[in-house]
Amino acid sequence: MAEFSDRAATLREFQELRRVAGMSVFPDAAVQISLDRTLHAAWLRNDIGALVGMGRVTGDGGCFVQINDVAVHPDEQRQGHGGAIVRYLLEWCDRTLPSGCYISLIADPGAERLYQTHGFSPRTGMARRVP
Repeated sequence: MAEFSDRAATLREFQELRRVAGMSVFPDAAVQISLDRTLHAAWLRNDIGALVGMGRVTGDGGCFVQINDVAVHPDEQRQGHGGAIVRYLLEWCDRTLPSGCYISLIADPGAERLYQTHGFSPRTGMARRVP
């Protein structure tokens, strides 16, 4: 049984969960900066304390935030963990962030339905990586 934990993911745990969940893995130095600047996070751990799910809120905390890194270990998928993570993060946003704060995310193809059930609507966006 997986439960939310106050114990933040280590850099290694974070990178490994992204990798096994099929997400890109960034350089460790960049990830550490990002983790240090997290506004709020959901860390889902199993009975033996292994990280099996996660999600983060990043941004300026006033006008704009983004939900990032929602990932669930493949062995734990299809059990409602992704939805629980998104609810956990959105409940924090609703309690903590100022009225009108814009919450955005970029969903991988196939994950749109998960986010739409939590009130997100498709928008046109663009992205660019630093070379």
